[in-house]
Amino acid sequence: MSVRASEFLILALLAGCASPRCPDLPGGPRYCLQDTTAVAPYSALQDIRIRRGDLDERLIGQLEVDAAGMRLAGLTPMGQRVLEAQFDNKEATASSLAGDRFDARALLSLVQLAVWPAASVRAGLGHDWELEDTPALRRLLRDGNSVMEVERQGEPPQYQYLDIRLPDAGLSLTVRAIKEED
Repeated sequence: MSVRASEFLILALLAGCASPRCPDLPGGPRYCLQDTTAVAPYSALQDIRIRRGDLDERLIGQLEVDAAGMRLAGLTPMGQRVLEAQFDNKEATASSLAGDRFDARALLSLVQLAVWPAASVRAGLGHDWELEDTPALRRLLRDGNSVMEVERQGEPPQYQYLDIRLPDAGLSLTVRAIKEED
C-alpha cells in the first residue's frame, strides 16, 4: 500500500473532529475513552483489513495497553508507519502521514468498544445507546437499530479474531492476531 493510498484510507475512515477524549465514530456514536485500568495490561500485533465501498486495505497494528494508557501504531504491510494514536487516560492524541485532516483517535475508541468490559463501554456512551453483549457478539443499538456489531473469538481482551461492522458508515474491519515468534 502506498503512502497516498494510506492517506486516502485514513481520511475515508476517520473524518471529523471531536474532543480529545470523545472522538466521533464513522456512522456511529461519540464515544468517550475510558481508563485503561479497566483491562489487564497487554500488547497485540494485529493484521487489520479495512473495507469501505471500493476500498479494501490492510494495516499491521501494534497495540499496547497498560495502566498509563494505550498506544496504537499502524503500519503498511511493508512496515511504513502511517499513523500513531495515544491515550494517556486523560487525553487522546494522534498523528499520521495524512496530517490533521482526520481523527485517528477513533481507532482507539473502536478498540475499546470491541474489547473493553461492558460496564466501561456503557460508561463511555451517551444515554441514547444500548449495548448487547455476549462472549461472541457485541452490538451497539440506537432506537433498536444496530449501529455497530463486533463478532469475537478468543479471550478478552486479546481476542484472536474481531469482525467490526458499522453498517451506516459502510465500514468493516477484520482484525486477526499475529503470533509473534520467539
